[in-house]
Amino acid sequence: MRLRLRGLAGVGLVCGALVLVGCGSESVAGEAEAVGAGAGEPVFSPCDDIPDEALTTVGVDPATESRDVLGVKQPGWNVCSWSGSQHDLTVFATTYTLDDVRSNKNNEEFIPLELGNRTAISYREVSDHDRRNCDVALESAGGAVLVSIAYASGAPVGEDSCAIATMTTRELLGQIPK
Repeated sequence: MRLRLRGLAGVGLVCGALVLVGCGSESVAGEAEAVGAGAGEPVFSPCDDIPDEALTTVGVDPATESRDVLGVKQPGWNVCSWSGSQHDLTVFATTYTLDDVRSNKNNEEFIPLELGNRTAISYREVSDHDRRNCDVALESAGGAVLVSIAYASGAPVGEDSCAIATMTTRELLGQIPK
């Protein structure tokens, strides 16, 4: 499996979302209550819930599957990546919301999308000066799912990455829980 800079960008996205939650020095009394798949964990698991046929349809190779971010599980996230001949696909499932995505100062160029009856947006990361990447975020099962398209480092940029991300999300929509 090749090391991709996109994985590092995913780490930035995860860290950026964690910053949104904030930290405090106050203590909290009481017991935590588990919700959904586990306390603070998304219900949707892209590696397990997206069939190989759907991945082939969107132009990535199911055999290139890579779980988590550089092999490390991120609390509150289920992450899965695949490579294709033209671009890479990463699907992030999280308990964070579309509002969290919109308020992340590392994201820009938000465009509302119509994906059936689902609320969605496309956006880019501020650091993507070459316009090689684009994400689509949509509401899903108590949080959001982010569908991210990235051209591999050094690969020529063909079709606009936001157009590919939107098309890919439409193709995978049936696999992503509401």
